[in-house]
Amino acid sequence: MSSSLSSVLRRPRSIIAILIVTVVLLTFFPWRNGWSSVRNFAQSWTPHDENRPSGVIFMLLPPSRVQQATLALRNVENRFNRRLKYPYLLFMVEGEYDEVTEVQKERIAHITQGRARFAEVPKSHWDTPDFLDKSLVEASRQKIGFSHGYRAMCRWYSGFFWNHPAFQPYEWLWRLDTDIEFHCDIPYDPIQRLIDNNALYGFVQIAIDAEWVQPTLASNVSAFMAEHRDEFLPDANQGFAWYSSEGVAKAMRGEAGNDEWTKQCMYNNFEISHRSVWNHPLYTRLFEFLDRAGGFFYERWSDSPVHSFGLSMTLRKDQVLQFKDMGYQHQGWAYSCPVESSSCTCIEEEKFENFTDGGELWFNA
Repeated sequence: MSSSLSSVLRRPRSIIAILIVTVVLLTFFPWRNGWSSVRNFAQSWTPHDENRPSGVIFMLLPPSRVQQATLALRNVENRFNRRLKYPYLLFMVEGEYDEVTEVQKERIAHITQGRARFAEVPKSHWDTPDFLDKSLVEASRQKIGFSHGYRAMCRWYSGFFWNHPAFQPYEWLWRLDTDIEFHCDIPYDPIQRLIDNNALYGFVQIAIDAEWVQPTLASNVSAFMAEHRDEFLPDANQGFAWYSSEGVAKAMRGEAGNDEWTKQCMYNNFEISHRSVWNHPLYTRLFEFLDRAGGFFYERWSDSPVHSFGLSMTLRKDQVLQFKDMGYQHQGWAYSCPVESSSCTCIEEEKFENFTDGGELWFNA
């Protein structure tokens, strides 16, 4: 048989093989869902870059804030993370993920180049604890406001987030909120900068927190300190939380309250922390003590002062680092932005020209 005749006879077989492969692909991988499948897979799997610190950027959000979070992620990608390529974890309360549409998931996957995935906060970490008096909880909501969701969020950030299984692969946890914006390009890796400076916690701003929503928080912290006075390190920066050495001494005796509390708090809608900060035995016991006291629901204790009390108990001044060149803004509030920098697009800088970020309050305590 000539080679030309053999070639002709083989063509039908080739055509049939191609048709079979095409039918199989269309049956099991329909084109209209193809990109969706790829993106959904990318959301659940992120390769580890051995040259990058073991870190993750995370947010907690309800379904109503998915669009807001998407805009924040776009800003984060544009300003620094398209280069750094840290993965994202987007936390939702158990059952809420079903409300996120496929279009929203695909949009997030596209913006983050497949480095985002969702994780669920278990209801047991979100519901009002059974050991609390529900009538007192409701009375507090009627008196001072703040929804159950807000109070549960403060409790989750205070005592649960870092132990979530989704965080297990990571050493560094970078928290952001959905309503944030970076006005400056960030040409370096903030987590690597913490590592290079032997720091365990990074912040951008210190604010003075409200007393009226948490009138007994300071006295409860003082009571805890009296019970554990022998566990405190002598060089921990306790002067950040309490006025003067006399205030610290009163706190250690269990006698301090709002008059001794500085109310200075890390503005922790941005914070980068090493997991060991929250796994510290003194901090975990502090949260357990406060949780049993019930103030997250009987009052409205916030995670910002709880974190700040914990930091002042466990870290030295030099183990904390401030970032002053990011132009970070939360909820449209006043912020610090280096207007002289060509990498920043500060807006309304004249409105905030007298703004101070309060960073010296930690280092000068």
